[in-house]
Amino acid sequence: MASRAHRPSMKKFVIARSIQNEMDAQQGQERQRIPVIVSLRDPGAASLAGIQESKSQVKQFLSDKTDQASESDFYVFASLFPKDIQKLAQLRQYVYQIWKDETTYGHLLSSVDTVKATSCWRTFEARGKGITWAVLDTGINAAHPHFGALNTVDGSLSKNFSSSDTLDDREGHGTHVAGIIAGAAPTWPEGKPYHAATYQEELGDAPQLTELEACPSGVAPLAKLLNIKVLNDDGTGSASAAIRGLEYLRKLNDSSLAIRVDGANMSLGYPFDPQSYGCGYSPLCQEVTRAVDSGLIVVISCGNWGYGKTTMASGEQAPVAVVSSISDPANAEAAISVGSVHKRSPHRYGVSYFSSKGPTADGRMKPDLVAPGEKIMSCHAHPEQGYEYKEASGTSAAAPHVSGVIAAFLSGHREYRGDPENVKRIFTKTATDLGRDRAYQGAGMVDLLRAMMSV
Repeated sequence: MASRAHRPSMKKFVIARSIQNEMDAQQGQERQRIPVIVSLRDPGAASLAGIQESKSQVKQFLSDKTDQASESDFYVFASLFPKDIQKLAQLRQYVYQIWKDETTYGHLLSSVDTVKATSCWRTFEARGKGITWAVLDTGINAAHPHFGALNTVDGSLSKNFSSSDTLDDREGHGTHVAGIIAGAAPTWPEGKPYHAATYQEELGDAPQLTELEACPSGVAPLAKLLNIKVLNDDGTGSASAAIRGLEYLRKLNDSSLAIRVDGANMSLGYPFDPQSYGCGYSPLCQEVTRAVDSGLIVVISCGNWGYGKTTMASGEQAPVAVVSSISDPANAEAAISVGSVHKRSPHRYGVSYFSSKGPTADGRMKPDLVAPGEKIMSCHAHPEQGYEYKEASGTSAAAPHVSGVIAAFLSGHREYRGDPENVKRIFTKTATDLGRDRAYQGAGMVDLLRAMMSV
């Protein structure tokens, strides 16, 4: 038996390393509140009632420490001073672990043909009719003409979990993502064209405005969207907001005899912290798993951390691919994690340099699929600025292609609604091999036509 001097401290295991590091960094400085996620321990037999008892005790402890604590079924969220975190960690009967409430970021840095959506529109009429998809993002501008003609956004079930005072998309990320999944622009009266902002470079200074020759469409134009706002107006958010958003969707289905929400798109994430939890087992990853277990298909961008720089022997800096760079919550095994490829010539150009690479830190193969994510044309949240569409790149744009493809598939094969495991199996089995390493391309590029014809 280990001596008392060599036993691990309570602080190391109850308080996650990322929080402990931040607490240590505040030594000798003015103390700042740290956002935390409190994972609850069941003091009795494994039951929701036991979790509720722990939640009650934790909330009572927090009652005089903060007036902004919130909760979900399995967690309590708060911002606490270091001394209060230390005291909370002593409630071992009720507190399992205290994680940092990580800051999430949007993953956005003629693609419908690339994933063969247009072929399925003509052959199978698979346009997403009767399917509902949630977009967990910065919001959606539901008044955009792309969504207005078909009344694409269901405002009655949309909900705000961000710190913003509005569901509207002030940042633009969510509207761009949503336009890839669903909606379609109507023809302007008298043939008036739509305008789009394009960029000569990835990070070009000013956009060039061009007239579009056709009316843009989402991959599943007839699908309905739910605006679940979990990112703030600056494009950042919290893991706790995403957890509450997923829990809300799960309960929408649980409280109904019919499926109200088929899937969710999460074009967001944050770097995996191996010192605080097992890969795929962060609080947000666990909530993704619960959502999938409930019948919800969850599609997640795998991140834009797939490249970096290294110092050569000569001292020069050289760009390199970064493997095992999949972000959370895309590390969740049950999720469909998506990387990025070129929008027109994926076989030639392969996986985008920025797309996060696998395998996961614990050796599982991710991403699951890749889809177009370079210079993707979709909705601009502020058409009053003189253009309705814009180009953007990133795995944030790749994930909604997969969401739209699955929504279209489900509208043609409704027997697979509520069956995430088989849907994932079908799409990974029918993906197009691009001849790249599995850690880069996953099973390959999503292929709607092949998936439709395989069942």
